[in-house]
Amino acid sequence: MSSVVKLGTWGGDGGIAHDITVAPQRLESITIRNGKVIDSVAFSYRDKDKQLHTAGPWGGSGGTDERTITLDASEYVTEVAGAVGPIGDVPHVITALKIVTNRATYGPFGRGDGTPFSIPVLNNGSIVGMFGRAGGYLDAVGFYVHPF
Repeated sequence: MSSVVKLGTWGGDGGIAHDITVAPQRLESITIRNGKVIDSVAFSYRDKDKQLHTAGPWGGSGGTDERTITLDASEYVTEVAGAVGPIGDVPHVITALKIVTNRATYGPFGRGDGTPFSIPVLNNGSIVGMFGRAGGYLDAVGFYVHPF
């Protein structure tokens, strides 16, 4: 995965680790399931040979809302922002996510209680994938960044 950089994770150490095995080059879609917190994420991406891969859903099936963001051919993710906080007796889960592209802002999803974080990508780079930890919720999330 030499052409991409891993940033993160943000969140807690609950759940089990999730990652991808093929280096991402372009993010195609993101599905976020949420209620008070981010319950799960899934995404699809293309590798250097333009083959489509899917990951997830990572997390639980709770929440009352599910949204899929499908990026068009000229759209790419320039920033992800969110928050880390508690739910019930779990001290650290992802409580909010906001996806910013070169064309639009999606979200925020979740209630957003807790400590905020933001990952802006500079110099026309883009976020092309995710990794993290999940159980009943999305416990932690990190991002693959493709520099241009």
